[in-house]
Amino acid sequence: MSRWVRMALVLSLSAVVWVGGVVPIAADSNAHVVRPGETLSGIARHYGVTVTALVQANGLRDANFIWYGQRLLIPSQSAPPTSGQSSVYVVQRGDTLSGIAARHGVGLGALARANGITSTSWVYAGQRLTIPGAGSSPAPSTSAARTHRVQAGEHLSGIAARYGTTAAAIAHANGIANPSLIYVGQVLRIPAGGSSIPAAPSGSGLRFVVYISQQRCYLYRDGGLLYSWVCSTGRAGAATSTGTFYVQSKIRNAFGSRFNAWMPYWLGIYWAGSSENGIHGLPVNASSGVTVWANLVGTPITFGCIMLSNEAAITLYNLAYIGMPVIIRL
Repeated sequence: MSRWVRMALVLSLSAVVWVGGVVPIAADSNAHVVRPGETLSGIARHYGVTVTALVQANGLRDANFIWYGQRLLIPSQSAPPTSGQSSVYVVQRGDTLSGIAARHGVGLGALARANGITSTSWVYAGQRLTIPGAGSSPAPSTSAARTHRVQAGEHLSGIAARYGTTAAAIAHANGIANPSLIYVGQVLRIPAGGSSIPAAPSGSGLRFVVYISQQRCYLYRDGGLLYSWVCSTGRAGAATSTGTFYVQSKIRNAFGSRFNAWMPYWLGIYWAGSSENGIHGLPVNASSGVTVWANLVGTPITFGCIMLSNEAAITLYNLAYIGMPVIIRL
């Protein structure tokens, strides 16, 4: 084949350049340019494809990390796995078990059980994981016994917020040693709410409250609890300031030059010297692309900021607005 023929063939291919290579656009694929506030799961629903299909089509390393202006290839429509059908996923560098579970729409506990994993930190690059099929389950009971049957994709904090209690209270009532390990089909006793949830702050609208001593954050709307999340605040020598603050900046993926790290779903709340402290998801090292502190949510580990899991950070980011009150207490 002559050099000119080869060049013509190359030029005839439509392609998008990504970190790690060139992904050709298939003839039956569409392209989507990410808009502010969008998530991969929302884009997948819009086009009737799965998150997994989008991840594979675009060579994404983390389903939680897309950015404004990013061009995504939309593969042909594909149906999600049927109930009971399993698949295999090869762990990539920087993956966490919780992120893999969220990406495939299965419970963290179900994923751990399917692979005989007893610790959420025991995954490694190249490991082959069985992804259990998403099964259906009955709606949660509303009887006086207050039980809830875990469904695919649910987390203890979300279940707790739904019933007006805390993840810790449900874990205690059901003898759960690790609140991250619940599984699809598990029946949970739901304790009476109210006694262990801090009172809602006064005022209407959204209120985000952080309790440093609990390493827990609460999001209220008009006095009603929306979400209860485990979070991390400042380490020794870099404490998170207490007081009432207001969201003053909102950046989808902020860069912290001091730490050479990207801070996803950034909500700035106050200035600490020349740098801004705020609320964010799991940081990503800008040089290596590795997610850091992935298994340390709930531990005082930051340099003054408030860190949430990416799932919680996405939810908060999408709801938050400039001027939203943030109340930080000991």
